[in-house]
Amino acid sequence: MATKILFAPKQSDAVLEIARSLTPAGFELLIANSARPSSTRRRAGRVLPGLARQMGGEFFRSAPNLKLVQLLSAGYDRVDIEAARKAGVPVSNNGGANAIAVAEHTLMLILAVLKRVVRFHNDVVAGKWRVGGFDDQRVYELSRRTLGIVGLGNIGRRSRGGPPPST
Repeated sequence: MATKILFAPKQSDAVLEIARSLTPAGFELLIANSARPSSTRRRAGRVLPGLARQMGGEFFRSAPNLKLVQLLSAGYDRVDIEAARKAGVPVSNNGGANAIAVAEHTLMLILAVLKRVVRFHNDVVAGKWRVGGFDDQRVYELSRRTLGIVGLGNIGRRSRGGPPPST
């Protein structure tokens, strides 16, 4: 008998096709039935929740054969970890999945502060083209400077092109 993997909630056909192509031999991929979620969960042994809503005590009680919850996100905010612990179901996340995007966003925000984007945007929207003296108008440049993210975690290592940290 194949181990069942529940994919919930139902996603677009393109996402489901990717999930099907990644389903290992000996496993059966079940797509969550939003009309009857508890009956679908009872049939599954493992859960790949996608963007599932909060998984708490009721979720785990309705899935007594559940062996694992594998999240597609980097956080655990959709799972009641204590309820999972009480049910004896391990929960794993996809740590580092957004490391490059977070690093890029951080650099963007650093540049926005350096260039005073919000202040100048608000002035232009208010029709104020030249407000204050030189110090109020001054922006800084990166010429002959180095800008980067320092760190040995997922974000720091991935932002400089390195491999993700081994676990």
